[in-house]
Amino acid sequence: MTQEKVRVAFIGAGKQANWRHYPSVASLPDVEIAALCDLDAGKAEETAKRWGVPKTFTDYEQMLREVEPQAVYIIMGPQVVYEPVSYALRNGHNVFMEKPPGVTLNGIKMLAHYAETNNCISMVGFQRRFVPAMTELKARVEARGPIHSVLVANLKSTRDFASPASTGVLDQLTSDGMHAVDNLRWLAGGDVIRVSSHVATRYIPGPVANAVMAQVEFSSGAVGQLHYSHVTGGSAITEGATAPGVFKAEIHGQNISAHVDAERQSSIVADNGEPEVFDARSYGEALGDNPNHWLGFWHETRYFIDCIKAGTQPHCNIPDAVKTWELIEEIYRASSAPG
Repeated sequence: MTQEKVRVAFIGAGKQANWRHYPSVASLPDVEIAALCDLDAGKAEETAKRWGVPKTFTDYEQMLREVEPQAVYIIMGPQVVYEPVSYALRNGHNVFMEKPPGVTLNGIKMLAHYAETNNCISMVGFQRRFVPAMTELKARVEARGPIHSVLVANLKSTRDFASPASTGVLDQLTSDGMHAVDNLRWLAGGDVIRVSSHVATRYIPGPVANAVMAQVEFSSGAVGQLHYSHVTGGSAITEGATAPGVFKAEIHGQNISAHVDAERQSSIVADNGEPEVFDARSYGEALGDNPNHWLGFWHETRYFIDCIKAGTQPHCNIPDAVKTWELIEEIYRASSAPG
């Protein structure tokens, strides 16, 4: 008996979509990419040919009316993503979108409202939650009991100290560093109780902060520490690496500690034993030479499709993304508050 495939459509045929999302979705045997839309008709045709998509559109409203997909991947920049996502949600479509999910907290709150009032399944692409080493070692720490402390570091360097840290509409922590803040929340669990932080602009012109350290206490009892920086020595690209910088996490429980770095090595040690070490690129399901596997993109796609099939909400849905954005704003407020 032939398995019925989940029918999805894409809005966006740009670099990020073709690099991370089309290949992951196209690799799943229980998914059909029924159509795609891009304002650039040539780009849409090229992407459709590459991934075997039968229909292309330049009008996403027309595409959604005609194709009636079970889920829509909307992979666009934060400056332009609000209108297509809000339209899809208001019309009852399940949506996957990338981070950052917009340019204002009010905007993402409105998307969360549309998702909830229209009973839509939604997901924001916080793929760091799906790094195979991260999910496996987190589970092994939690097997002994609750996580009591976590540390997430996202460290890069600045190539041109004469240029501002950001020339866009979003600050660095919200745009580039949102993965780290979200990962901290997910690892620690619970709601934010208290935040203390230090936010600075170092070595460069302009008002955009490029060095952030924060300590966050959670209702779960866990304490999290965040280190985000664009002025460290963390941008050396190792052989075969896919992104500059360092993204790593420490997860600590009852006499057990895990250290996760999806680009390099991860390890776990319990009691006074010897560390068990894992090469990031030979760890987890659906292995291969494609970094979409060890960096979690394939796994987040598999998870989203499984949620569509089961009719369940992902843990990183749009309402949950509101909490990550709110924590970013609290980190800024805590730094400026009187001591």
